[in-house]
Amino acid sequence: MPNEFSRREFAESLALAALVPLLGAKVEPLQLGWGKTVAASAVDHPGALAKALAEVIRVQYGSRLRQADLVTITSQIQNGLERSEQIRKIELANGDEPFTYSAVAPGPTP
Repeated sequence: MPNEFSRREFAESLALAALVPLLGAKVEPLQLGWGKTVAASAVDHPGALAKALAEVIRVQYGSRLRQADLVTITSQIQNGLERSEQIRKIELANGDEPFTYSAVAPGPTP
């Protein structure tokens, strides 16, 4: 897989993403080599699902939000949808799947 990255790189990118609100609004996206940044035109024209989800937020919290807030929320929803689609495209090997173990505790036999 050409866009292969390690779990450590993924964890580091999550940690850096958590710091973005603390760093301010003028933060440039990090180029880690395995991901693509979202094009500005894609964020300017959100899809139908992003618009519908933003409409739900507007109905719920519209009295407390400005129009600029709704535009930001819609673009963040679209960004999240696009990134989740990118993650779904990554094929996982058998060792990458979550491990689950289920066993019945031994008890008295009838």
